[in-house]
Amino acid sequence: MPLFYFDVEAEGEDPQQDRLITVQFQQLTDDLVPVGGLTVLTEWEWGEKEMVRSLLQKGLLDPTWDFVPVGNRLRFDLTFVQERAQHHKLREWPFADLRRFWFEKPMLDLGPVLVLMNAGRFEGSSIGAFVDKPPSAEVPLLYRQGKYGDVLAYVEREKTVTLELLAELRAMLTTFGDRKRVAAP
Repeated sequence: MPLFYFDVEAEGEDPQQDRLITVQFQQLTDDLVPVGGLTVLTEWEWGEKEMVRSLLQKGLLDPTWDFVPVGNRLRFDLTFVQERAQHHKLREWPFADLRRFWFEKPMLDLGPVLVLMNAGRFEGSSIGAFVDKPPSAEVPLLYRQGKYGDVLAYVEREKTVTLELLAELRAMLTTFGDRKRVAAP
C-alpha cells in the first residue's frame, strides 16, 4: 500500500478563490518511515495548474489505494486540490463521484487524534499546540514577499515535526492497542 506524507500550502482558506502555493509529498513505508526525499511542487516554478495535474496523475484524487495520503487535516488539503482541479477544468466532480471519493479514499489523518490529545476539544487542537512550528498563516506572507527559500524551509520543518509526532503516536497507540486487543476465541 503506497503511503505518502501529503500537505499543501495555500494563499488562504477558500479553495474557490485562493491558489495553492505548494504541494508536497514523500513516500512512507508501512511503518510510516520516510523513503527518499520530499517532493515539493511550487507555484512559482510549476504554476498551480501543473501542480494539480501532477497530483492527478499520481492518483491522489482517485478513490483507490494507489496514493494513500498521510498528514494533518487532510480534508482541507484534499478539498483544496479538488476545487483547484475543477477550477482549472482538469477534473469535474459530479456529486456521486465526490461522495464516492470521501467514502472510499483511504487516508491517515492526524486531525482527530489531535482533538483527542486536546481532551476532546476542537479549539486549541491544531498541530502547532503539540509541535514546534510556526503557524501556516506565515506561508502566504513569505510567498508574497518572494521569500521562496523560507517557504521551502517551512514545508520541510512541518513535514519533519508532523512525521516525528506521527511516529510517537504510532508507538504509543500500538502499545495501547496490544494491551487492549481482545484475543480471538
